[in-house]
Amino acid sequence: MDAKFIQRVTDWANALDRLDYYQILRVEPTASREEIRKAYHAQSRFFHPDRYFQLPDGPVKQGIYKISKRITEAYITLRDDEKRRHYNQQVAASQRRVLRYTQQSEQEQKVSKQQEIGKTEAGRRLYQQGLSEMKRNNFTAAERSFKMAMAYEADNQLYKKMAEEAAGKIKADYSIK
Repeated sequence: MDAKFIQRVTDWANALDRLDYYQILRVEPTASREEIRKAYHAQSRFFHPDRYFQLPDGPVKQGIYKISKRITEAYITLRDDEKRRHYNQQVAASQRRVLRYTQQSEQEQKVSKQQEIGKTEAGRRLYQQGLSEMKRNNFTAAERSFKMAMAYEADNQLYKKMAEEAAGKIKADYSIK
């Protein structure tokens, strides 16, 4: 094992907490999913722990494990559009102090999505039903679905807004039959 490799592993392992996922995979933040996949495979191939199983336990081997784990973490986050969007927002909001997507980040993302769409299963189901009715231009049924969703979540502003929107699109038929 040469000294350059040992130095590279040591430097990378020490710098991991200062690098974002794009820097770890060596891609631009605008990289496509395919570019991210290729970069992941290149990096993981070079730093895969199985390549270095013969090394004695020590700081170099631990550094390789740490780097490999972070490369995988970066790929898992950046290949998923929703996680990537949330990660980018999180990094931008923290002025680059938070550079990892953690379970807490994922939980925050789920909570924000729940608050956005709804807290109860029945409310979310009725909301989706209302959206389907809106697509079919059945505004009366859509309004009814949104109002029923509001019965489960009276404080949900999205349900209220959608019910009002559907009600505004209902055309009264005043023709004599």
